[in-house]
Amino acid sequence: VVSPMMGQTGSGGVGVGQGSPFGNRFGNYVMILRQRVAEKWHTGDVDPRIRSAPTAIVTFDLMRDGSVRNVRVAQGSGNSALDYSAQRAIYDATPFPPLPAGYEKNDATVEFWFELRR
Repeated sequence: VVSPMMGQTGSGGVGVGQGSPFGNRFGNYVMILRQRVAEKWHTGDVDPRIRSAPTAIVTFDLMRDGSVRNVRVAQGSGNSALDYSAQRAIYDATPFPPLPAGYEKNDATVEFWFELRR
């Protein structure tokens, strides 16, 4: 079971990194992104004996139209299957909704944190 909230005990957590380019202005948009990625994060390929792992951090460029570029693991968890599942969740959740109209730039570099807890 994947929870869209970070740090929830007994479950996986998916969160947007603290350096979010959206600040506090686009909370609903960030919530939609986090929910979409959480729904797509599947850890079935990760060894079931692993109960928790260090956080995997994935970054990507989110374009104005909701497409993504440069999806990469910025910080590995030490488990390649977990890192791959985190990266795959970003791809599977796309396209995202277009960037909010009030967002000044045509792209945003977004950081997602994936924390395995079983």
